[in-house]
Amino acid sequence: MDIIYFKPSNSSFVLVDQHILERNFSVKPYFINNKNGLIYLFALIRLTAFLILRGREPKIYFIRFADWHTALLALFAKLYRKKLILVIGGFDAIHLPEYKYGVYHRKFRGWCAKYSIRNASLVLPNSQHLVESTNTYASSVPLLGGIRHFVKKIKGKVVVLNNGFDPEFWLDKENISKKNIIITVANVNSFRNYYLKGIDSFIELAGLLPEYTFRIVGLNKEFLSLNADRITIPDNLEVIEFVRHQDLKRHYREAKVFCLLSLTEGMSNVLCEAMLCECIPVGSDVSFIPEIIGSTGYIVKHKDIMEIKQQVLNALNSDQPLGKLARQRILDNFTLEKREKILSGLIREQME
Repeated sequence: MDIIYFKPSNSSFVLVDQHILERNFSVKPYFINNKNGLIYLFALIRLTAFLILRGREPKIYFIRFADWHTALLALFAKLYRKKLILVIGGFDAIHLPEYKYGVYHRKFRGWCAKYSIRNASLVLPNSQHLVESTNTYASSVPLLGGIRHFVKKIKGKVVVLNNGFDPEFWLDKENISKKNIIITVANVNSFRNYYLKGIDSFIELAGLLPEYTFRIVGLNKEFLSLNADRITIPDNLEVIEFVRHQDLKRHYREAKVFCLLSLTEGMSNVLCEAMLCECIPVGSDVSFIPEIIGSTGYIVKHKDIMEIKQQVLNALNSDQPLGKLARQRILDNFTLEKREKILSGLIREQME
């Protein structure tokens, strides 16, 4: 066995790396269930027992996101002289105190993340902004972030490795039928995510542009009904709960404009997916979002609803070839093939 792939979820980007690893190495997946506090506690006890019994078997421990459990992996990797490869995704490279967001908001949890990052053999942030960044969109006071800001004296190698996407999955040219629809996609079932993903701004924007159709995919309807006194959905805004990737493609293909108005992001998968489906992107000036979009869309510099409105109107009034350029930008920079080639090469280096 070459690698144990420790995974805290089976989300699409976690599975993408699992498939890459399985195509190139001998891999054992190990699931860490962090659904709630009690389940997670038992998962940590089980993980400790597993590492005692089988932690010597692989050459490499591989995991996404620094958190409580990665400190255990770092400790056992050190004891057994194994390599720990740690993929940084966003939550482990940021702290927004106002929203109690980020692994560093809790002191001991932050220490666990720092210990993991400091002692990993290879650290793989998915953008340079997760190494060092300044966020001027989320707050009137610039917020510093990135692992270099929080973690001093990182011992291992730090290599920026962007996420990769399958271009053919996200576009069937025969089914493209663009309409004047503005869409956003986010998994939202709490007020923290509601604000962090910019859903408040998106709903306000829909109210300002009643002549257009807006659509949110991933907004929990039970959360909406429980907070009907605080959240008013305008008539021109469709709310659709979580859908599978296969169904999500249809929504991307219909929409002309994709909005990402987040206060913080790592490397946004939904932005890249929408651009692969030829949506014209409008994004907040946060982290890697402007670099993903480049000159193929519009950037909102400030969390100001009139600025957001103007940039969305600019996108709506743009020629559709801008959407084709958005797709080409992802093809040129963020393919699955590119990630697989670089990742497998870096792992082989660690095995030497």
